[in-house]
Amino acid sequence: MVIAHSLTPQDEDLAPRRPATVQALDARLSVWGQAARDAVSRRAEVIARGAALYVERVGRNGEVLRAVPLDHRMALLSTETDVLVLVAASLIPAAVKRSCRLLWVDPEKLADNMLDDLQPAIEGARAEIRRRQALYRRRARLWQHDPQRLDRLREEVESLRVPRSNDNAAEMVARGLLLRHREDANLGYEPPTEPLPYAKLHVRAGSISRWIDQIDHGIESPGA
Repeated sequence: MVIAHSLTPQDEDLAPRRPATVQALDARLSVWGQAARDAVSRRAEVIARGAALYVERVGRNGEVLRAVPLDHRMALLSTETDVLVLVAASLIPAAVKRSCRLLWVDPEKLADNMLDDLQPAIEGARAEIRRRQALYRRRARLWQHDPQRLDRLREEVESLRVPRSNDNAAEMVARGLLLRHREDANLGYEPPTEPLPYAKLHVRAGSISRWIDQIDHGIESPGA
């Protein structure tokens, strides 16, 4: 009689893993590479959407943002949202100039211009993904007869992260841009103020606070 023993999750954790293989590593790298390339495109779209949400509020005043030295390729490959704010802040002033009609900035046109400006960074990020894939595959072939090195390489490959963006990423980018606007325009903090019945050429500190509160409320109460 054969008695089958079921493994508990703890037993599975303690059970030895199968040795790593070149084929398994290659398959995992293919999955990671495709997911990472798709995520890079989505993060670029987040930057463009966040920038559009920002200029809907500040108009041509967005030209006040100061560029920050940053490798846009690596920002797209990052898993953080804060770096997307820095990328957007660097690109918005030039994009505003190409997207405005007198004092009004067309948000949709600005988003399209931002995506055009991001194309070199998108292609650069995808090239970096392909470079990493090639590097790990070359190491896997080199160490295919060295199980210990191949197992360590598997751990490295499994630690590769996909640069995802959450559902509120565009709103978080817009919020970060408003905070940068406050700093770059030397506005300081003021409590939220009510909107004026007429347009003003310059953004008030109280307006920045009101817009930030609106974004925060939208994030905390989606669909409200």
